[in-house]
Amino acid sequence: MGAGGKSDMTRLHISDLRSASRDPLASKLRQTLKRVLKKDKDVLDMSFIEDVDKLAVLFSSEKTVVKLADFTEEQKKEGIHKFGAVDNMRIRVIPVLGTMPAIMGQSLAGLTLCEIGNKPFSPTSGERVGRNVRHRILQHYKNREVKLCDEIEANSPPVEQDDSKDESDGRPQRLIDGKWVGSIQIDSDDVEYLLAEVWRNRCCVSGETLGTVLELTRWDLSKPSNCQNIVLLGVKAMKAFDKAQEETGDGRNSIPEELRKKIELRLASCKVDSRA
Repeated sequence: MGAGGKSDMTRLHISDLRSASRDPLASKLRQTLKRVLKKDKDVLDMSFIEDVDKLAVLFSSEKTVVKLADFTEEQKKEGIHKFGAVDNMRIRVIPVLGTMPAIMGQSLAGLTLCEIGNKPFSPTSGERVGRNVRHRILQHYKNREVKLCDEIEANSPPVEQDDSKDESDGRPQRLIDGKWVGSIQIDSDDVEYLLAEVWRNRCCVSGETLGTVLELTRWDLSKPSNCQNIVLLGVKAMKAFDKAQEETGDGRNSIPEELRKKIELRLASCKVDSRA
């Protein structure tokens, strides 16, 4: 996206087109694509606008720090109409710090090379979740897991405490009727990793962002509650997930097959421990 009028290379982000903010070029491109492609009957899927795996853009979240370069007195005397390359084209230019386009190009080249080399990375969204929000999400997830494990254990025989128990709450780790029971295996740092790097602060089903209530839940009940088995869902998606889990025993049945495959690929690329 645009590098003009910006100088802070620490504000560069790789994201999907919809998430690109404070970038007039990205805004214009979104509007143009929606308007033009809406008229094209052959285009049935425009999800690439909000899917970084289909279309990745590099943008700067920095506010523009300079304005268009003004004309010199000599140019004004000569006639400003003489300085346009083509009709109706802007004849003043916005200043560009020479290093910015180079850094942006190298960043995109690095992303491309990693994809080609089958070593893709997951760009952060640029939005960092505050400590209080992370704490709330973690506590809600803990409560959800405790309730879930209690329900699973309700109809199972008691188990003697052994070396497999987790000292944090004394719940032994075991499988009951194919469902894993035990203490959660994530902390606040893992929550930040899941939100920012894995799910990019979006519901993995609907794409809703932090503007809505987002919660974590275990994806596959037969596996432990670590980073490779936790998804981020919005309110509607969570209700559908819970309903399917209650009716069919598997919340994943509420999600279309193609989307399930995509989510599982994302989970497979996660680290079990964000500090690993």
